[in-house]
Amino acid sequence: MKFPGRPQTLLEDRRYSGSSSLPRSKGLSISARRGVWLFLVKPLALVLTLLSSAEVFAEPIKAAYAALSGTQVAVWMAKEGGYLAKYGIEADLIYIPAVAATQALIAGEIQLAQVTGVSTSGAILAGADVRIVASSLNRLVGSIYARPEIKTPEDLKGKKLGISRFGALSDTAVAIFLERYGLKRGTDVAIIQLGGLPEIVTAMERGAIEAGFASPPNTSRAKRLGMKELFDIDTLGMELQQTCITVTTKYLRERRPVVKSFVQAYAEGLHRFRTDRDFSIRVMKKYLRVDEKEVLEDAYAFYSQRVQKIPYPTLKSIKFILDSAAESQPRARNVAPESFVDFSLLQEIEQSGFFKQLWKN
Repeated sequence: MKFPGRPQTLLEDRRYSGSSSLPRSKGLSISARRGVWLFLVKPLALVLTLLSSAEVFAEPIKAAYAALSGTQVAVWMAKEGGYLAKYGIEADLIYIPAVAATQALIAGEIQLAQVTGVSTSGAILAGADVRIVASSLNRLVGSIYARPEIKTPEDLKGKKLGISRFGALSDTAVAIFLERYGLKRGTDVAIIQLGGLPEIVTAMERGAIEAGFASPPNTSRAKRLGMKELFDIDTLGMELQQTCITVTTKYLRERRPVVKSFVQAYAEGLHRFRTDRDFSIRVMKKYLRVDEKEVLEDAYAFYSQRVQKIPYPTLKSIKFILDSAAESQPRARNVAPESFVDFSLLQEIEQSGFFKQLWKN
């Protein structure tokens, strides 16, 4: 079914498919049948009118996602499953890599951004008035991969290691890796920013760098190219705010119902992702621009076990970021993680029974 005023998504929610018919009233007089008809049709007409109005007055927004990685799947599911449209939001999803997405949010070029807690925290510490309102992934996932000739982390001395951008989550992950193995950034290992996660694997393949950060499905691609996994960061089980929805406090104040509706659609997208494997794989195929079925299946198996059921950020995951930033940004030692998050929308939604009903079955 096509919705007026917005492009057809990859696959509409199954609730929009199928047909319905009015029951026949055998044995009734013409006037009685007419009464039944009016009884059924009037409410239906009212509903259709309201739905039509919702579409006509749909709220147009621009929302960014910050990486070509399975970590970003929640907002794709909210769009492709029809949940944003369901709540009257006409969303244009835009890929803006890493820290640039947060910068676009601050500049008012977009209304919401699915980014990392690292970039959001860095912006707030720099004085930006933005807040995290929802989260789909509260743990640090990803790996450090290297070319076949690199056998151990120590072999990286004098070599180049790739990240997406300085200040991005890949930068934080690499810092954790280097510290764990006693390698000094810049002295022992040169850190090279390459713009995005797929570009890191491509640079390794071409020999421009010797190692780099990767997360599914880019880890699968690295393996197929013969790259070696030096360290699986996911095994640390670190509670770190990896993927979240960020908004300016001004937009939240002025368009609070819109942001609340977005969060509800986001939650429904997460539910669909965890419960509908085939649809989720087709959505990832569209946004990740990956055709290999095995790679997509691996990405789904990985993330479906790790994304949030209910999209609450955690203060512990933000504190980890602040503690890590304290050395280069002393202000991070004196700020409370609570000031980086607005829990009020999620609390309102939870108190309404929305999450309980969503996961009822």
